[in-house]
Amino acid sequence: MVRWLGVLATAVVVSGCGSSSADVVRGAAEEFLAAASSGDGERACSLLTERARADCSSVDIPGGTVEEIAVWGDAAQVRTSSGDTLFLREMSSGWRVSGAGCETVPDRPYDCEVGGP
Repeated sequence: MVRWLGVLATAVVVSGCGSSSADVVRGAAEEFLAAASSGDGERACSLLTERARADCSSVDIPGGTVEEIAVWGDAAQVRTSSGDTLFLREMSSGWRVSGAGCETVPDRPYDCEVGGP
């Protein structure tokens, strides 16, 4: 019985960490989407990774709300209600968008308006 309690306690701690990461990713994605949809390109670009910022002359990303989040360590994928896919990376400064306006392409990686997966 004690052994099962230890397993259960570990599962609760691990699941708590996962949801915490998803919450932070959600916040970063929502902040980016809000800046992009309001036309605040400067703010949207500041929320990108350094590599993605090179593509950020103008941000024309559909708005929408966060629908689905998947987090794998320091990488995340966010799907929005507008059909957009965002990719995020955890940096020392927090979660940043590494790819936005991404669409699936059959038999190929995603095609992104800004950055990439």
